Amino acid sequence: MRELGYIELKKPIRHGWFKEIIITHKVERYKNKAAILEVYDKIEKAFWGRTKIEAQKKWLYQTSKHLIYKDFPTINKKQFNKLSFKAQCMCTPFYYKNERKKLKLRFYIRIPKEAYRVKYTRAYVTHSKRIDPLLESESVLLEQQLLKRGYFEADQKLNRWKDYWYQSHLEKEKLKTKRALKGIKKYSIQDILKEKITWEIN
Repeated sequence: MRELGYIELKKPIRHGWFKEIIITHKVERYKNKAAILEVYDKIEKAFWGRTKIEAQKKWLYQTSKHLIYKDFPTINKKQFNKLSFKAQCMCTPFYYKNERKKLKLRFYIRIPKEAYRVKYTRAYVTHSKRIDPLLESESVLLEQQLLKRGYFEADQKLNRWKDYWYQSHLEKEKLKTKRALKGIKKYSIQDILKEKITWEIN
């Protein structure tokens, strides 16, 4: 369905805000302008939110993860290796601990303050997805098929992400079994061996 592409809207629709970094006209003053623009091309330039407050929260969230330094995003080792020598000279390495307490390497970017600024920009929806009704109906049919007994379990085995809904279902089944086993304690072993009682869960 993604290959169907998008249709340009006749009139853009207002949809939230971007907090973004833009290069100013003052970048022309610097001899290393090409290196500045090269580094700028590698960074994450904008953070979207439905409101300015939400956009600011996302900005602060990234800051807390050591991705922004002095109002300018940092880059990882892979991005750094793709830069030219002059652009790499504008970067300073630093280590930080991620959520798993592992040391990770990133790079601060030393760009002149006057060469860029941070601002809020209105966001617009300019394109709409092309939708094929036949493909949509087939997609829904496949989703329903995967919920059937047998298909669902097979799909879960192929999916490496843990399904907490399914995990909850298993825990309920285990609890039912545990209660049933606890219930047969009041019967004698002879009755159980002669199969006079049953504890299977239907």
